[in-house]
Amino acid sequence: MTLEKNEVINQLLNKNLKIIQRPDFFNFSLDSLLISNFVSLTRGTKKIVDLGTGNGAIPLFLSQRTESKITGFEIQEVSANLAKKNINLNNLSEQIDVIHDDMKNWKEYFENGSQDVVITNPPFFKFHGNENQLNDLDQLTLARHEISIDLDSLIEVSSKLLKDKGYFAMVHRPDRFLEIIDTMRKYGIAPKKVQFCHSKIDKPAKILLIEGIRNGKDTLNILPPIIAHDENGQYSEEILELFNDHKKS
Repeated sequence: MTLEKNEVINQLLNKNLKIIQRPDFFNFSLDSLLISNFVSLTRGTKKIVDLGTGNGAIPLFLSQRTESKITGFEIQEVSANLAKKNINLNNLSEQIDVIHDDMKNWKEYFENGSQDVVITNPPFFKFHGNENQLNDLDQLTLARHEISIDLDSLIEVSSKLLKDKGYFAMVHRPDRFLEIIDTMRKYGIAPKKVQFCHSKIDKPAKILLIEGIRNGKDTLNILPPIIAHDENGQYSEEILELFNDHKKS
């Protein structure tokens, strides 16, 4: 496989996976690993969509847990091409597809209510600039800010993609927790479990993991927190365990 300028291949720690990344584009982070481990995958899970797949990290991680069909949506061409390369690099082309398009165009690829799981690691930050600035933004800003899609539209698309009792899972920021809950319920997704991730045990939560069920009942379970680093700043045993291979469902 030929690498383009700025592309590098990284081993995903203890997992039997490799990933091509570019330092000038948004790379996978611990968020992708956390949400891939957090989402519920059952024997009935056959079809999964990852909205805003980037370079395909979430589908790669999910492939370690399931043999379900996984499709990634990615609006940025360079990231979509990287995701396709990563799928081929790991010999996963029969399981994972990547669609280079705006996720708002989902109707061109899927039927309403056709997916068992929708998962996403979306842009976290609201964009406070103006339309005149959009053409000058770099790809990292586009990946981190709600420019191509906002939280409301993302959850609306997710709800329409999901079958009845299908699972929606997202990683986001705790300061938007109430907005996330309100928006999920607005589009018929009942929040079912929430988990907060702290960088250290004495620090405020930095990451929020949330899962809901389309047309589910209103029962919310708050899971024990994840502590990412120990007192020495190293990954905690809990995090290191996530990098080990998992049996497929």
